[in-house]
This record gives sequence, structure tokens and C-alpha cells, in this order.
Amino acid sequence: MKKTLCISLFILFCALTCPAQETGNRVYANQGQQPGDVVRRRPAYPDTVTEMVVAEQPNMLITTYQFLDAKILTSVDTREYIAVFGLAQEAETVQAANKKLQDQVAAFQRGLNALGIRAEDTYVDFITQNRVYDYVVKGSTAREKISGFQIKENFAIRYKDRGLLDQIVPLAAQGGIFDLIKVDYITGDLGLVRAQMIAEAQKILKQKEDTYAKLGLKLTPVSVAVENFDTFQPFEAYNSYKAFEAGNVDDNYRVVERRKNSTFYFEPLAPGKFDIVLTPVGLGPAVQCTFYLRMKYFVNSHTTVTTSDRTTDRKPD
Repeated sequence: MKKTLCISLFILFCALTCPAQETGNRVYANQGQQPGDVVRRRPAYPDTVTEMVVAEQPNMLITTYQFLDAKILTSVDTREYIAVFGLAQEAETVQAANKKLQDQVAAFQRGLNALGIRAEDTYVDFITQNRVYDYVVKGSTAREKISGFQIKENFAIRYKDRGLLDQIVPLAAQGGIFDLIKVDYITGDLGLVRAQMIAEAQKILKQKEDTYAKLGLKLTPVSVAVENFDTFQPFEAYNSYKAFEAGNVDDNYRVVERRKNSTFYFEPLAPGKFDIVLTPVGLGPAVQCTFYLRMKYFVNSHTTVTTSDRTTDRKPD
């Protein structure tokens, strides 16, 4: 009889306790159709580099255009963070559920005050109020009935010291708050970042024009084909994996598998896919900005071979 072998390798720490990786439970929303797959947003750029009339008919003007691209990547400093926790309380009446939730919020706020987080740096967002249903079994019948009410709220906390999250999370757990929904990274003025990236894109395009000119290809700018500035929050750059080796067992046996632990890790946009990286990502997650500029250039025009019209004599029917 063969025994099932399952070895789990834990490489990364939990996202809630490791200061280098802060994303929140919303990273689970990135999961794909298959277990372990992650659907993450990436820059989407067109692939076409030339444009021309392809139907070479007699006496037709053929105009060829060339596209030059500039792709720039940078990361920006984080000025402050906003962590959002999910709260929920149930009771037989709306009033009782609301009382339990308000007491939980007040206790959490008192703990935050002790950490130096002011009340004006917190915000409670009312989410929903629902009926809760359950079943009452009598004999062979399970009858559904209202068992109470549930109220949900989100508690947002703004802070500047990144290390505070390591104290906020256990404080929330003491009050029965376990759902860290997300951590947003707040940056400075992105307009200045965009202006810097535009200037760099112009330099890159000029360099490419000069390179083509040395090859004997004269390019005349026609228009801006595509211009795109985008930002990527750290939670959009997390991947997941499971690390284990498993054995085999004959089909004659009933197999009971163990749960394999999965984890997430921060994987920023690859710098090799860009013309230049202004500020690379450091040890920890950061907001990344991308800028894409595509210019359209005139290359040449020519007319296909001219043919004279010939009439064919036709015999009378």
C-alpha cells in the first residue's frame, strides 16, 4: 500500500503581520478560475508598429506610416496609508444589532486613541442592514424563518507610520474585528510625476528617431496615436502560489487530502518591459506609475505601377 506524501513549504509570512507586504483580504478578489491563479491588471499596449495600405492595385497611392513607442515606469513615495476593516454584528432586533456594533466601534476607537490615532483620522462607513434567516426543523420539514438582523460597517483608519499596522491588527482582533479589507497607499501630486514622465518620453522618442535616421529612414511626425498614464496600487501586483510535493495512491483507496496552504507575494511590474525606469521599487510595496506614448510618423508614399486601359474586341453574338 502506497502512502500519500504531502510536504508543505512555508516561505512567506502572513500579509497581516509582515510589514513588507500589506494588501488586505481584497487580494482574494484577484483569484482566477483555477486554484492558485491570479488575475492581475497590467498595462495594455497595442502591438502594431507599421500601418500601410495592403491592397496593391494598379494606380493606387500607397502610404506607409511607422509608429514609435515610449514606455516609462516609476514608483512613487507613499505619504500615508488608509486601512479599512470590516465589522458585522447580528441580533434579534435592529436596535440590539446596532447597539452591539456601536459598542464595538467605540472600543476600537479608544484603543486607536491610545496609539496616537485621532478620531478625525478614522471614518465609519455604513454598508448594509440585512435580515438573517435560519431553519426550524420539525419532523421531516425544515421551515425557513427570520432569526434576526445583521448590520455591517467599514472602519477606515488613516495613518502615516507604516509600523502602526502591526499594532492596529492585534488591537482589532481583541475587539472581535478580523477582516482587514484593504490597505490603500496614498501618494503625493501625481500631476508632477506625469509631467516628468512626459518629458522623458519625448527624449526617448527623439533618440529613436535619430537611430532610424542613421539607418537612412526619415520619419516625419504626424500625430499622437496613443497617450496613457496609469497607476497601480500594490494590491494589484500580488501573485499567489502553493508549494508542495504529493505522492500517488491506487484508485482502490479512498483518498483524504490535506489542505495545502497558499500564500501571496508582491511582484511589481517587470522593469525589462519598459524603455526606462525612473525610480525602481525598493524592498517594500509601492504605488507604480506607467506612461505610454505612441507617435505616428510618415515614412513614404508611392504609386503602384500604372497600366493603360485596354479594350478587348468582342465578336458579335
